[in-house]
Amino acid sequence: MTIRFDDSLAALARVVATELGVGLLHSGVALRDAVGRLAFFAADPLDSEVVERVSQSMRQRLGAYARDDRVLAGRDDIGARRILDDPSRVTVDVDGCRIHLLDRRLVGADWLLAPAEPSPPPPRFVFASIKGGVGRSTALAVVAADLAYRGQRVLVIDLDLEAPGLGPMLLDDRALPEFGTLDALVENGLSGLDHSFLSDLIAPSALAGGHGRLDVMPALGRRALAHPSDVLAKIARAYAEDVGPDGQVMSFRGQVVDLIQRFSDPTKYDAILVDARAGLHESTAASFLGLGAEVLLFGLDEPQTFQGFKALFAHLARFVSVDGPLPEWLWRLTIVQGKAPLESERRDAFMEHCRDIAAEVGLTPRGAAASSDPLPAEPFGDVPWDDSMSDEQVFADQDKALVAAVQVLDDQNYRGFDPFTRRDLLSERIYSATFGSLLELIQASLSADTAPSVVHDTESPDAV
Repeated sequence: MTIRFDDSLAALARVVATELGVGLLHSGVALRDAVGRLAFFAADPLDSEVVERVSQSMRQRLGAYARDDRVLAGRDDIGARRILDDPSRVTVDVDGCRIHLLDRRLVGADWLLAPAEPSPPPPRFVFASIKGGVGRSTALAVVAADLAYRGQRVLVIDLDLEAPGLGPMLLDDRALPEFGTLDALVENGLSGLDHSFLSDLIAPSALAGGHGRLDVMPALGRRALAHPSDVLAKIARAYAEDVGPDGQVMSFRGQVVDLIQRFSDPTKYDAILVDARAGLHESTAASFLGLGAEVLLFGLDEPQTFQGFKALFAHLARFVSVDGPLPEWLWRLTIVQGKAPLESERRDAFMEHCRDIAAEVGLTPRGAAASSDPLPAEPFGDVPWDDSMSDEQVFADQDKALVAAVQVLDDQNYRGFDPFTRRDLLSERIYSATFGSLLELIQASLSADTAPSVVHDTESPDAV
């Protein structure tokens, strides 16, 4: 049988377990190069006779997926210790057996880095999705306007470089800053980001309505729109690694983290909202895993969403210990059902499907999918539970698993939403019916002692 990519790692594991034993399989490291070819590095020394014999078996079994130069090495062989001690290795499940894998990639390496620890204030919220058209950017715009209306200071950052939408949604053409995030990611590796450049990256939005503060860092600024033929040229370079004067290499994730950190001043902002690129692109890892943020993962009740969730959850499961407690970062992941139907049973079915996927791929214990009596749990980290929240907003195993879910209801008014022509839709009494559970979750996660107290008239159509 011809070996394909999906078969190759399991084939290697079977040969190593058969020829060298399960113990050496568990303690060693499989190396997959940028092309996809495999080699195995044992944690014990191997004599030359064993190496020759097992290498022949591996090449015969793996075919094109066996490394050309060296397919098997022992601990004392040249370069082996560096592979065995590499901290970037991950543990993967292969046919029920978990082995260590060092995955060398030309692209997508940021997905291999573990999720970041929670960020210091101001809190960050990442709006992510597997595909476009799920209402992610519209929800972010409403959340931003709502927080500003409540007197809070908000920074919105558009990282969806290929499909920028927040700039024109939150800023009119006259208010656009000179540059955008695309420029920042290009200039960072060339001319650098000085104070003057950084001050030209953001602009205030009129949608704050004189209450709080709503600053926007669009993907494209005035300069890019004045030279539209250069936009694709910039995108082609935005994802490149940045090599500093000292030779230190910074990946796209590192550059994004550094950029956002420059604006993460709790004396200026109460919250930072980030619009991530849709899909499983390598750049999505920067915002999804790298910012230590609360991640709001939007999806629709459709096969495309569930296929994408399965691929994403299966990858995230690599960072979850089989025997240990669920990691803190997983409790900061919230599923948001976009365009959710009014019927509660249909919303429950969506949540149940997400539960089953998470349990199936090992992201949460299988008991989470079977629990019929979920315990109240904190929606975001150490935020107190609000008794007014319905049971359908979370689902949890008795004492381990939690995957939260909220809904943005299907509302024709917010399709093709332009807040500058439909200011009436930014009245709290209107948008709360559609976005209420999402707004409650975010408001509950913001510290009450940092939020200014503002009295407002919820009946005013020009509230924001």
